[in-house]
Amino acid sequence: MNIRDPGGKPIQSILSQFTSLLALLILFSCMSQTIHSSVEAKDANTDDSSDHLKNAVRCLSYLNASKDSVGFVSQVVDMGFNLALVMLGNAPLDGIVPVIEEADRRNLPLLVVDYIDNNRYFSRLENGEASHYVAADGRSAPHLPCPCDAGYWQAVIGRRAAELARLRKMGHGSVAGFLFDVEDYAGTGDLPCGGSYYCYCDRCFSSFLESEGEARSEVSPGERKGWLTGQNLIDGYYRYQDAAVVDVLQGIRKQIDGMDPDFIFATYPWPTIDRKVHPTRVPWDVRFVEGLGTDRAPFMLFAESTYIWGYDPSIERQEEELKASSLPYVAVTGFNMIPAERIWWPEEMVASSYWASLRSGGYWIYVGDWPLLYGPMGKGVSGLFGEKPETWVRQFSDLNRKLASGEKAAMPLLPLPPLKDCLELTGLYDPKHAPETECYVRPWSAIGLPWEGGEWVMLGRKAGDWLSFQRSVSKPDRYEIGAWLTEGPDRGIVHLYVDDRPVGDPVDLYHRITTPAEEIRLGSVHLTEGNHVFRLVAESKNGEASGYHIGLRAARIQRIGYFPATLSAIGPFDNTGEGLPGYDRAYPPEREIDLDAVYPGKGGQPVKWQQVSIGTDGYLDLMPFFSERKETVAYCLAYVYSAADATETILLGSDDGGKLFVNGECVWGEATNRSAVRDQNVLRVRFRSGWNEVLMKVLQGTGQWGVYLRVYNPKGEVTYSATPPFNPIGRGLGGR
Repeated sequence: MNIRDPGGKPIQSILSQFTSLLALLILFSCMSQTIHSSVEAKDANTDDSSDHLKNAVRCLSYLNASKDSVGFVSQVVDMGFNLALVMLGNAPLDGIVPVIEEADRRNLPLLVVDYIDNNRYFSRLENGEASHYVAADGRSAPHLPCPCDAGYWQAVIGRRAAELARLRKMGHGSVAGFLFDVEDYAGTGDLPCGGSYYCYCDRCFSSFLESEGEARSEVSPGERKGWLTGQNLIDGYYRYQDAAVVDVLQGIRKQIDGMDPDFIFATYPWPTIDRKVHPTRVPWDVRFVEGLGTDRAPFMLFAESTYIWGYDPSIERQEEELKASSLPYVAVTGFNMIPAERIWWPEEMVASSYWASLRSGGYWIYVGDWPLLYGPMGKGVSGLFGEKPETWVRQFSDLNRKLASGEKAAMPLLPLPPLKDCLELTGLYDPKHAPETECYVRPWSAIGLPWEGGEWVMLGRKAGDWLSFQRSVSKPDRYEIGAWLTEGPDRGIVHLYVDDRPVGDPVDLYHRITTPAEEIRLGSVHLTEGNHVFRLVAESKNGEASGYHIGLRAARIQRIGYFPATLSAIGPFDNTGEGLPGYDRAYPPEREIDLDAVYPGKGGQPVKWQQVSIGTDGYLDLMPFFSERKETVAYCLAYVYSAADATETILLGSDDGGKLFVNGECVWGEATNRSAVRDQNVLRVRFRSGWNEVLMKVLQGTGQWGVYLRVYNPKGEVTYSATPPFNPIGRGLGGR
């Protein structure tokens, strides 16, 4: 059976089309390396990429089991798409067979999409056959299977894939493969760390120890991560669990290969994790590619990172780990057309789709309600297409047909996602640079990149070359310095100096391709009132790097102050009902502070105090520390030392509202739903000489949950403790 373009000309078989994507992607990877590796690189529009454009994925989602979807199949083909996603959603296969049969007639490949339903999996088990996920703190997730549970992956992926492969053998060649949503793995239950972090269940832990010849299996679940770290085994544990999951997935791949070696697996991946920054996060995309992708049937990653702003640098960075390892995959850029996210104008959508086709494995569009795509048939279309639905459909269809023919086009540059609270190029106050170096504003387009804007670039010649700018601050305090620095093959290892003092650690900006990177936090420093010089120095370079260049897109100088590194926290207590009723309920921490006590929490569960770490920006995210995260209350406790009786300034921000107690007295309270913003509330509070108890009650309705809390001192002389120090002042610690 042949796929045909909108004019009816055979292009290639469904199977060979998808198989050829890998080879084309390798060709494209070589092409993009050439574009990015040289300052003098020509515009990407001039490169010979017609074959890549012809074969790039042009996908639309979703079709479903409705009668309308049967009629939409022809329109999808007529618009120039060469792939569609069809939603199954745990329904029987019979429901989508009419759509599949129509796709067979129109030669339109389909990827069938299904949910991963953890509850359904557990409900079918007998005698507790499955292992449950256990977090690093020892908590077990009742609705989350251990990621190494072979029976789980067989139930939620293997069986459905086998059903679809059998459909292909029955003559339904349009069924190209199976797409599952990995977010559903951790999408049920209340454990926020589940799925994106490693598992510490008995089976994972004991099997790893056995592989290492260790005999310390009596370590309790909540102590296993610390024990492994102390034994220098934690990295090996991560690798072991990655390999165990890949082994399970490869078993499924082998099973499907016996039925149909051309069957495609796909997913919506979580963003690729920088393992140097987040070593405890699971590289799910790498696991799936290694386990389910083959040279004959490469794994397809339907990236969501570009949902809102179109094709941007994130997809190129996300692909880099997979490209470098030569794994069999195809990455497809995703665009979200839901009006609540962003209203797309026809010209913007056409340009983003073109650049995505040129620079990656293609693109896919998420429309949601299928009729919205077609102006005469949809409702609410004006909000989606900016009052021009017919124009949108016509322009986009014209583009798709051009891409199918391999025709290159002159396209406008794309906007990058907006940056907030930063100094962009025009606000950098005339940057200075090292002698005998060049420094100027260079558009991204000058080096073959498809985005608007550019960078201040210093073309370094040697170690020690630098780029600097000045900035004035109005209030003495501790400030965090962040910068959007370009990564690339000619970039150096850069260290920040503020007023000639080194701040933070050096950052290696080498990357195989040139991209405008995300913000890099360079460090924090105490600044006095007035003007300061911020100097970026290329102190050395990576052995792979070809130069000492520094590129600066924007900088952020944010006042973060001095905050405690840890707090004591307890919860969750109940806040169920209208109007945040937990605000007026005085739970035990408002009556006494006893860090050894155990109290009944929400739903009767026992709760006790625990120490929690605060992020580097001063924000305490409470979500990872509590199993109940809706309609709850938590308390956070710190002790602050004062050399004398004095009035001090406390700065706080909370999600949601709450109360603040100092030495047992309520000094602030708001029963409100809000997002946490740094320094939302500025309070003048009387401290006593010695240690002072500061207790924050944080309400939670739904959504995020956390707090900023610090004492302001212009010299930064603030001393905190998360537990009662010697001879503290306050109730429960020697009286009020």
